[in-house]
Amino acid sequence: MQNLNRRAKQLEFATFGMGCFWGPESQFGQYSSVIHTRTGFAGGTSSEPTYRNMGDHTETVQIAFDSTLLSYEDILRIFWDSHDAFKDRYFKERQYISLLIVHSTKQLRIAEKVKNELENKYGKTIQTEIQFDVPFYPAEERHQKYFLKRFEKAMTSLLPLFNDHTSFAHSTIAARLNGFVKEHGRLDAIKNELSEWQLTQKEEALLREMLATIRW
Repeated sequence: MQNLNRRAKQLEFATFGMGCFWGPESQFGQYSSVIHTRTGFAGGTSSEPTYRNMGDHTETVQIAFDSTLLSYEDILRIFWDSHDAFKDRYFKERQYISLLIVHSTKQLRIAEKVKNELENKYGKTIQTEIQFDVPFYPAEERHQKYFLKRFEKAMTSLLPLFNDHTSFAHSTIAARLNGFVKEHGRLDAIKNELSEWQLTQKEEALLREMLATIRW
């Protein structure tokens, strides 16, 4: 099966929680630097959490992105600009807290820099809990690309391009369309972006044909 994902020059990961994970996965899927997205759980102590048995974990989103196109600092500024990180209490205890998982000392330094800048700007303390490279547990299949799956006709066009649901959920095109259906990005922008993905001629043609015939 073809690899239909955008190629990355410098792959990096960002993991964070900012409320229910369906929305952030859709929001961040729109950016041209993002290779793939997935929802999951992190930040707690219990092993193998699930949506129905989350324990003390938090709903999180993990994105893989090309940091030559969008920096980790850019990602953090979008993250903190997209939710109220000054709150010190959250509905359902830890499930929806503001959480940032950094994956390296470099990411930690950048996070502390941006956090300090925003606190000085607004005169408030950011309550985001920052943890260092703790495990990320992917959520169940039904929670991946949640909004895109509401469109059954579109899914009928998409799924045959992939070997299994995991390949679909980890694909760049699924991330983009999951953003598009929530009005994050435009379909013509996705089509224009394909030429930058460094796909083979056959791979690009498959995606262009699918986008030309997809029904919502």
